[in-house]
Amino acid sequence: MPTILANFLDSQALSFVLAAATICAFSAWLLVCLIRQAESASRVARQSWRAGIAVVAGTGVWTTHFVAMLGYRTDLVLSYHFGTTVLSAVAAIIAVGVPLAIANTLVGVWKRSVAGAASGLGIAVMHITGMAALEGCGQTQSIGFNLLACLIGATFMALACGLPKRSNTLVVIGGLIVAAVCGTHFVSIAGTVLVGEQVDRLLPGMQVTLSILVATGAAILLLGSFLALSAAKRFETQEVAHARVLATALQNMSNGILKVSAGEIVELYNARLCAMLNLAPSSVVRGMSLTAFLEQAGHANGWDEDRVGRVLANHRSWMAKDRETQVEHNFDDGRILSITCQPVEDGAVLTFDDVTRVKQAQREISHLAYHDPLTGLANRRSLMERMAQAQEAEQPFTLLLIDLDRFKAVNDTFGHGVGDRLLVDVAVRLRELIGETGFVSRLGGDEMAVVVQGDASAAMALTEHVIPGIEKPYTFDDVTVVIGCSIGVCGAQDTSSPEDLMQRADIALYEAKRHGRGRAARYTPGMLEAIAERNLLENDIRIALAKSQFHLAYQPIMALTDDDTVGFEALIRWQHPTRGFVSPATFIPLAEETGLIIPIGQWVLEEACRQATTWPAKQHVAVNVSAVQFRSPLILAHVTSALAKSGLLASRLEIELTETALVQDGQQIAHTLSALRQLGIRIAMDDFGTGYSSLAHLRDLPLDRIKIDRSFVAAALTDKHSMAVIKAITQMGRDMSIPTLAEGVEDAEQLDLLRKFGCDAVQGYLIGRPERPTPVLPIVTTDCAA
Repeated sequence: MPTILANFLDSQALSFVLAAATICAFSAWLLVCLIRQAESASRVARQSWRAGIAVVAGTGVWTTHFVAMLGYRTDLVLSYHFGTTVLSAVAAIIAVGVPLAIANTLVGVWKRSVAGAASGLGIAVMHITGMAALEGCGQTQSIGFNLLACLIGATFMALACGLPKRSNTLVVIGGLIVAAVCGTHFVSIAGTVLVGEQVDRLLPGMQVTLSILVATGAAILLLGSFLALSAAKRFETQEVAHARVLATALQNMSNGILKVSAGEIVELYNARLCAMLNLAPSSVVRGMSLTAFLEQAGHANGWDEDRVGRVLANHRSWMAKDRETQVEHNFDDGRILSITCQPVEDGAVLTFDDVTRVKQAQREISHLAYHDPLTGLANRRSLMERMAQAQEAEQPFTLLLIDLDRFKAVNDTFGHGVGDRLLVDVAVRLRELIGETGFVSRLGGDEMAVVVQGDASAAMALTEHVIPGIEKPYTFDDVTVVIGCSIGVCGAQDTSSPEDLMQRADIALYEAKRHGRGRAARYTPGMLEAIAERNLLENDIRIALAKSQFHLAYQPIMALTDDDTVGFEALIRWQHPTRGFVSPATFIPLAEETGLIIPIGQWVLEEACRQATTWPAKQHVAVNVSAVQFRSPLILAHVTSALAKSGLLASRLEIELTETALVQDGQQIAHTLSALRQLGIRIAMDDFGTGYSSLAHLRDLPLDRIKIDRSFVAAALTDKHSMAVIKAITQMGRDMSIPTLAEGVEDAEQLDLLRKFGCDAVQGYLIGRPERPTPVLPIVTTDCAA
C-alpha cells in the first residue's frame, strides 16, 4: 500500500490535481443550483432545467477527469484518441447526468438514492472510457481499485441524492459530489500503471499548453453554465416579484380561493376564504387534508358530523368530474355562497363567492315583478300565471273582477295619501273576506281581482259578503270614508285562456256598473257579442260623424192661443248605409257613454242654428242638450260659436234639458243655465213629471218653458191621475209665469183637453211629424184647431 501511494504521488502533478478539484467543486456548486432551480420551476420549464443538469453533470465530470489527466505521468509521451475522447464526454452526460436528472423527478428516499448510485457508477464508466482514449503507452488497471472507485462514486452520489431536505445544504451536497467524482478518479488512477516512451524537454511545454487549452475550454463551458444560471436567477427574481404581486392580489380579491391536490391536500387558499367560512387564520395551513379543512369549517359554522360528511362527499364528487361544477350553499345564518369547482390536472380549484346580497336583490326584484308594491297583493302578471297554471291542471275556478266605486272622489277630496291608505286597507279586508283559499291581486288603480275555487254560482254567493264588507267605513286619523264596489264574475269553464277570462269578467263588470254599481254581475252567453256590437256601433258613430251621415228633422211647435207655428224642435236622424235607419234611442245613450255626444251635440247646434236663419223671424228652434254636454266645459263655447257662425239671434234658440241632468252636478248645470240665459237664450225643461221631478227645480232654475212628457198626454183621456198631473203642471206654470208645452199630441181629443187646461203650446204627430228641412217649412193648418 505505501508503494502504491508513493507511485500515485509521483505520477500526479499537484497543480493539476488542485485545478481538477477546483473545477469539480465549481461544477458541483452549479449542479446543486440547477437541481434546486428544477425543483421550484414550473412543469414546462422543469424539463429544460433537467436537461441542463445532465449536461453540466457530465461536462463537469469529464472536465475534471481530463484536467487531472493533464497532470498525470508527465514524464511519458501520452496522446488521446479523438473519437474515444468525444465518446467519453457523451458517456459522461448519459451515464452521469441522465440518472442525476431522473433522481430529481422521483419521490421517496430509496428511489432517489438508487438513481444517485447509478449516477455514481456512471462516473466510473466515464473514467474507464476516458482512460481508454490514451494512446502511445501501455496501461494496467487494478480490478480491486476500480471496484473500490465504483463503490465510492455510487455511495457518495446515493447520499447526495437521498439526503432529506433538512440536511441537503449546498455545502453538504456539493461536498458529496466532489468526493464522488474525485474519489472515483483518483482511486482508479492509483491502481493504474502506465509504461511508455520518456518525454524530451519540449514535451512538458506541450503538456502545459494542452492543459491550458483544456482548462480554457472547461472554463468557457462552465462560464456558459454560470451565465445561464445567473439569467435563471434573474428570471427567478422576476417570478418571485410576480408571485408576490399575485399573492397580494390573491389575498385581497373578493372571492375565496381553495386549491386542492389530487391527493386531497390543501395547496393554496386566501384570507377571504377564511372570512367567508368563519375560519380563524391559525386554524388553516397549507398541506392539511381536505377532510381536516372541512372539519374546521364545520366546527366554525356549527355543522354536525353528518353535514360535514355530506359536504366532504360533495367536494369529492365535484373533483371527480371532468367539467366545471357550480352550486350554492345556504348557511344557517342566511348567507349564501356560490361555489365553483374547476377540475385541473393535479386536483381542483374551488372559487367561493358570497352572493347573499345578489340573491336578496333577486328575491326583491322577483317580488316586485309579481307583487303590487303598495298593497303587497299579487299583480296582474302573477294573476295571469296563476290562472294559466289552474287551467293547465284542469282545476275549476272563477275570476272576480272588482272595481272600487267612489274611489276617485276620495282621492280628489282627501288626497292621494288617504287614497293609498284606503287601497291598503281594502286589500287587507279583501283578504279576510276571501279567506286562505282565494288568490287576491291588484291589477292597478282601484281595480282588483280574486281567483276562487269552484264554479260561478258559488262565486256569486261569495260576492254577497264581499260587497257589504267593502262598503263598511274606513277611518284614517280624523277622516272616515265610505266606498263601494262592483264585481264582474266569470267561470273558467266559460273561457279558453286567462286573457279570454279577463275579457269576459271585465264585460260582466261593465254590466254591473251600467246597472247602478254596488252589485255583482255574472257573465252570460251573449254579453261578448253585445259588447262587440256596441263597439261596432261606436265605430259606426265615429264614421257617421266624419262622413256627415247625420241629418236633422224638425217637428213643429204650435201655440194654442192662435194655432200658429212658433218654432220647431230639431231632432237628430241617422240613415246608415247598411244598417238603414238607426233610432236615436239606440245610438244616443252610447254616444253619451263614450263622450261622442260632445262633437255630435256641437254639430246639431251649428246645423240647427244655420237652418233656423232661413225661417220666419217669429219662429225659434229648440235643441235637446244632453247632461253630458252640460257637464262639459265646452258647452258655452259650442253655443256661442253656433250663434256666431249662423248669425241667429240668441232669443230664437231654445235649449232643452231633462230633469235627470239637474240631479247630476246640479250646481254646475244651474251656473251654466244662468250664463246661457244672460246671452238671451231660452231654457226649457224637457219631460217634466218623469224621472227626478222636483218643484224646487221650478223655483230655483231660470226656466222659460215646461214641457209635459208625452206619457201623461197619451193616458190623460183614460187615466184620471195623468189628467190631474197635466192640470197641475199647467196651473203651476200659469202661477209662476212659465209657459207650458205638451208633447205627443196625436188626436183632436187630446188637443181639446190641453186647450181646456190652459196649456200654452203643443207638438206631436197631430201638429206635424218630424221632417227634413225644405225651402219653406210647412205651417200648421187650421184643421188642427178643429
